Amino acid sequence: MAGRGRRVRQNEGGSAREPPLSRARVESVPGPRWTLNSDVADVLLRGARPPDNVMLLSECLERVGCDERVANGNVRMDVVIQEPEFYIPDEHTRRRILSLPECQTYALVYRAVPLLEEKGITSVRRWGGADENADAKRAVRDELADDGLWNKTCGLLDDAFSLAKDAEARGKVGKTESEAAVVITGAFESVFEARWSYVESGHVDMPLGLKIFDGTVDGVVVPPVWSFDEVNEISGVDELEVLDLESDGERDMAAEHERDKVAAGQHCVEIFVLTSAMGWPYTRFIPTNARCVFVRREMVRVWRVVEEQIQMWPNCTHQCPNKPYILLGTPGIGKSLGCGSYLLYELLHYDAAKVPAVAYFVDGSAYIFHKTGAM
Repeated sequence: MAGRGRRVRQNEGGSAREPPLSRARVESVPGPRWTLNSDVADVLLRGARPPDNVMLLSECLERVGCDERVANGNVRMDVVIQEPEFYIPDEHTRRRILSLPECQTYALVYRAVPLLEEKGITSVRRWGGADENADAKRAVRDELADDGLWNKTCGLLDDAFSLAKDAEARGKVGKTESEAAVVITGAFESVFEARWSYVESGHVDMPLGLKIFDGTVDGVVVPPVWSFDEVNEISGVDELEVLDLESDGERDMAAEHERDKVAAGQHCVEIFVLTSAMGWPYTRFIPTNARCVFVRREMVRVWRVVEEQIQMWPNCTHQCPNKPYILLGTPGIGKSLGCGSYLLYELLHYDAAKVPAVAYFVDGSAYIFHKTGAM
C-alpha cells in the first residue's frame, strides 16, 4: 500500500489528534405504536413477525390429544386453514385445533390478510373507520365465513385506526416534546468513531483477487474514499457493462481486460465497510442488529452531491433555496441502512459551525444528533 494517499477523518478546522466530540448527545423520540400507514398484517400480528415454521396437521392433532391417524397428517396448517372442514371433518376436533394460538395466527396471516389485500385494504388508512370501505369489508367477511375470525380482525384494525387518528389529531405522531426525548448514551460516539475497512482487488495471491483490509490506523483512512470526479463518471469495465455487451466476443474481451488488470497487480478499492459498535439509527442502536454498512461508489456520489449543496449555504439567498433530495432505487439495495448511515457519518464529521445538528428520521422515530452540545 506504499505511496497511497491518506485521509484524516476530522472536523474542518480541528486537529486529527483531538478527541471526538465529547459534547455530542443523541435523542430518540419514539413514535406511536400504529400510524395510518401501518400495514394490516403488522396490526393483526400485533407487531410480531409472521411465523417462520408452520405446524403440520398431525402436530396439531397431537396437541389437542387426538390419537386418530389421518390421511392428511403431513399437510401444513397454512393449507389446512384454507379449507378446515375438508381436512378436519370432525367438528369437535376442528374447533379445538382452530382454537390453538398458532392456528389463530395462521388464520390471520394466511386467510384474513390475503383477502384484505385482494380488496385493496393494505394499511390502517385504507381500512378506515367503522363506516368506511363497507363494501370491501363485507366482501372479506363473506369470504372468511368465520364470525370469530372476522370479529377479531375488525377489533384489531378498528382499534389501530382509532389510535392512529387520535394521535394524528393531537399532533402526537412522532412526539416532539423535549421532555419525551431519551438520551442514548454512547450513540453519537459510536457513529462518529465508526471503524473503516475495505476490500481491494488486484491481489493475484488471493481468492478472486480480493483482499480485506482494516482501513483505520490512528484515525487515518487508507486509501481515501472516492473523490467526486471518481464517482461522477464510469471508467473501466464493471459487471453491469459486461452484462450489457451484445456479442460473446465483446464479453470475452471485457473479461480478458479484467484478468489483465488483476495479473498486472493493479490494486483497486471495490467497496468500503463502515462498522459502528452500537449499530445505527436504522437498527435502533441495538448492537445485536446489523453494525456494518457497505459503502459503494454510488453512495459516495450521493454524499458528494449533498456536500456540494451544503457548501453553497453561506452564499444562498432567496434565489438559492435549499433543495430536498430523494434517493430512488430497487428495494433492498441499501438506500436506507447503507446510504442513510453513511450520510449520517459524513454529516457528523462536517464542520459543526455549519452543520451543528443532524436529524435522522426512521420508522416513526427521530434521532437528533447535537454536535455542539446545545439541546
